[in-house]
Amino acid sequence: MTDRMKSLTLALAACALLAVLPADASAQEARTDTEVIRSWQDSVKLDGRTETRRVEVAFDYAQGVTLRRTYDATGALLRTETVDGQPQPSEAEIADATAIITSDDELSALIEQSGATVEGGFIYSAEGFERPLAACGPGARCLQFDLIAPSKLESVRFVVVDLATRQIVERDLFPNL
Repeated sequence: MTDRMKSLTLALAACALLAVLPADASAQEARTDTEVIRSWQDSVKLDGRTETRRVEVAFDYAQGVTLRRTYDATGALLRTETVDGQPQPSEAEIADATAIITSDDELSALIEQSGATVEGGFIYSAEGFERPLAACGPGARCLQFDLIAPSKLESVRFVVVDLATRQIVERDLFPNL
């Protein structure tokens, strides 16, 4: 899928989410579900035979942890493990965060005025920041976005959304840029 098609897909998903989101993004409730981020089939050898396993990487929003779950061929859960770190976000999570950004009064006005597009959606990492965002500590699932100018040559603003709380935790990550 080309970058343009991905952007269009995310924009359409964000529009669909906007239709079901409350007008005030801050009125949304924190997530308590577990979202499957990725899953795949795996073959394992046991006692000389090959068996199929389904493996899922998921984020448990209630506990704020990444899980790896393994199922047998019948769908029975064999094992759940807590995994260090956070997986890259799913397209659905990026669309959800984009909808939160575009439904925010201040940011939607900025986007409209500047003609910016919302791009990015990668995991915010506090490493390397002199003063990391306290809201993005343990249990959070923070994604960083770039509101990028139509020229694609400059950023209008960097924004951070915590999907666990469904809140914008930083509206201007680099105010001096």
